[in-house]
Amino acid sequence: MKFFVMLAVLLLRNFSGKKLILPLDKAFNTWQFFIAKRLQQQVGSSSIFLLSVMPWVLLLWLLLWWLDGMYWYLPVLALHLLVVFYALGRRCDLVWIARYLAAWRKADFQAASYYAAEVLDEPLNIDEGNESKELHARVVSRLVVFAFDRLFLVLFWYLLLGPVGALLARLTEQAITNARRETAIPEEQVIRFQQVMHWPAARLMGLTLGLTSKPLLGLRQFMTDIFRWKLSTEVFLNRQLMTGYGLLSQGEKVSSAYYQRPVMMTEAADEELMDLRERVWRSLAVWVGITAVGVIFWF
Repeated sequence: MKFFVMLAVLLLRNFSGKKLILPLDKAFNTWQFFIAKRLQQQVGSSSIFLLSVMPWVLLLWLLLWWLDGMYWYLPVLALHLLVVFYALGRRCDLVWIARYLAAWRKADFQAASYYAAEVLDEPLNIDEGNESKELHARVVSRLVVFAFDRLFLVLFWYLLLGPVGALLARLTEQAITNARRETAIPEEQVIRFQQVMHWPAARLMGLTLGLTSKPLLGLRQFMTDIFRWKLSTEVFLNRQLMTGYGLLSQGEKVSSAYYQRPVMMTEAADEELMDLRERVWRSLAVWVGITAVGVIFWF
């Protein structure tokens, strides 16, 4: 069943699903703030986090248990698909790449700057020279995190725990995002729970990013970084991404070669972004293949 769901994600990656996603997100946000108001606690507290996330995860588990074996598992398959596509948040594709590229190809640099700012969550100016190269590197860096947060994280936990894991990953990110929108700082226990969910998924995504470009260099970078616990998800993934360009990062930070990139709004930058998109989906295809092999040997 998981193989068919993964295949559907790959084939329907351009499916938007706004009519499914937005109302459910709005309902979850309302639920979380309702609990916070009733308990008179901040949205980022551990108790609010647990009370807002866990009832829905438990309800999904009970529903799957009730539907188990009914009508040749067709209702279960439908529920798997609905939960996974909701958990992907209609963001299973790197939508900002398409918008960003479309804007600058039309020479609409103001729109391109707007989309880049959406990616970076900060205003920016597009200038020539080293600053523009750095901005392009930061845009690519954030797009890699988007691909992880809105694709690999969900699918990793789906493969491990089924739709319950996918829903838990999505609601965890949504709950923390809601807290930060209210300028509330999530409690340390909530952040640690998020880091526990991120760590194994980020390592697998980084490994596949490396192995699907320059395998030997990617493996060397992965073995160098796997036990560097202080590396953030973004830094770790970008160190792996750079191996595709023949670069090996040393030390605790991304190497200076990270900023030796094309200037924004150039053909070279266009090609790099398209290459990024291809590598992300190539990495996903690897896990679809692994799932298929697992299905074959299981039977």
